[in-house]
Amino acid sequence: MQPQTKQQIRFVSKCLLLLLAVLIVAGVTYEQIGERLDRKRFPQVGRSVDIGGRSLNIYCSGEGGPVVILDTGGSAPGYENLLFQRKVAEFTRACWFDRAGLGWSDPSPVEQTSAAIAEDLHALLHAAREVPPFVLVGASFSGFNARVFAGKYPSEVAGVVLVDSAHEDQYRYEPPVTLAPFNRLPKQIRNLLCAGVPLAARVGLVRFLLQRSGPRRDAPAGFTADQAATLHGLELQTKSFVAAAVCNFEGKVSTQMRAAGNMGDCPLIVLTAGQPFRTGEPEADRELVAFHEMWVHQFQAQLARLSTRGQQVIVENSGHAIDAEAVLKAIHEVVTQIRDKQ
Repeated sequence: MQPQTKQQIRFVSKCLLLLLAVLIVAGVTYEQIGERLDRKRFPQVGRSVDIGGRSLNIYCSGEGGPVVILDTGGSAPGYENLLFQRKVAEFTRACWFDRAGLGWSDPSPVEQTSAAIAEDLHALLHAAREVPPFVLVGASFSGFNARVFAGKYPSEVAGVVLVDSAHEDQYRYEPPVTLAPFNRLPKQIRNLLCAGVPLAARVGLVRFLLQRSGPRRDAPAGFTADQAATLHGLELQTKSFVAAAVCNFEGKVSTQMRAAGNMGDCPLIVLTAGQPFRTGEPEADRELVAFHEMWVHQFQAQLARLSTRGQQVIVENSGHAIDAEAVLKAIHEVVTQIRDKQ
């Protein structure tokens, strides 16, 4: 290779490295500015409670016990329960909260498995001086969180309502059409991408992608346009995406659910969707209907058997997003059972 060619290669390499450095600095700056703007755009609803070097957001109102604790499905912020919590607070004290990294809560230095979430919630409720025992309400993914909390702190749980809760065995049978595109990738690729999320977040790449193609879903019924915009904005925060990135999720869930065990004679209502998800494609819908039969009669039925006082209620006209009135009725029934026993 000619000396001149070598010099050209070195020059181009230096230019590329310089360009990369500029892009990284620009990305980090973009992310930092974005985080500051997020804090200004979304005035806090709730209050920050220190749990040891970081804070979590919680909002409570209402009087009487037991206190009902509302968790959210997926990586939704607690603000999603803004209006629903008010209905529960009409007959007992009720709280919604933001898990670490969601809404107005600080991120956590540890991966957000259900065990970590349960420990955070326990610390939060005690620091906020909310009086146990509690009624835990877990929807979809957060059903895992409720079960782990009940397993770790059984004396502080008076009752549980599971709202079409996820089950640790569902991932072995779930039709691919129900999975998000990321979850359809091979496990090794998913874990590699998952491990790279924190770095991508620091250099602004996650924010850049979320702002252009982030998820948008319908807000709960009754939300104003401003409330819906706040909910959507909170969901698109970089820290929320990072909090949701749990590598080898299925394996960790399985281990933690086995450790959680059953709930003894704790009042438990398992609300189950009566309607399967449908795509409109005949072949895919046949798979979905078959899976739904397993969902209703195997997975959800198993959850109801976690307590000797467990009962399964199939909400016939609801899909995975269970009708709010059915959830409210179940919470009221569990609260009444607990009060009658006192």
